[in-house]
Amino acid sequence: MKRSNQILELSENMIEDGQKPSATALAEKLSWSDEDVHRCLNILEKNGEIETYAKNILGKRLRMVSVYRN
Repeated sequence: MKRSNQILELSENMIEDGQKPSATALAEKLSWSDEDVHRCLNILEKNGEIETYAKNILGKRLRMVSVYRN
C-alpha cells in the first residue's frame, strides 16, 4: 500500500470514529516523521482526495485534514 493511501485510510477511520485528524496525530499513529506526513498530504490534496486547513489549538498551529466522501 502506498504511503499516501495509508494516510487517506487512517484519516477516514479517525473521522468515522469522531476524531479530527491533524498531520501531527497522523504522524504519531503511523510512527512517521512530520515531513513525510506533510508530503503525503500535499500529494493527496493535489489529487483532490482531501482538503487541509490550519487551526490554532492551545496556541499551536495544526494542519487539519478533511476527507472528501464518495
